Amino acid sequence: MANGTYTQEGIMDQIFVAFGQGTGMIRVSHDAVAALRDLYFDAIKPEIVDTKWETAAVQALERIRAVGRLAALTAVTRGDTKVSAEDVISAAATVQMQSDTAFCPPIKP
Repeated sequence: MANGTYTQEGIMDQIFVAFGQGTGMIRVSHDAVAALRDLYFDAIKPEIVDTKWETAAVQALERIRAVGRLAALTAVTRGDTKVSAEDVISAAATVQMQSDTAFCPPIKP
């Protein structure tokens, strides 16, 4: 996409896809998807949409895939058949702590 053609909704859609790629074959609860949106939608500011997403998307989406992988692993380790909202929130906090970048800052308690 050319610069300026991204939207907040479009970026959130990319986040959902990347998260799903990370979770793989395990089911994801509706609450988990809502938690993912709650964590990231409002963080997609106009300056990200307009100027930064085109160059930062690859790294940001890889971090979202990592959130999906960790959330799925947590669910499987627990013996569950689906990712929960708590799995998403916990995984996001862990990945963001490791990442500590402008696009993926640590979650503040």
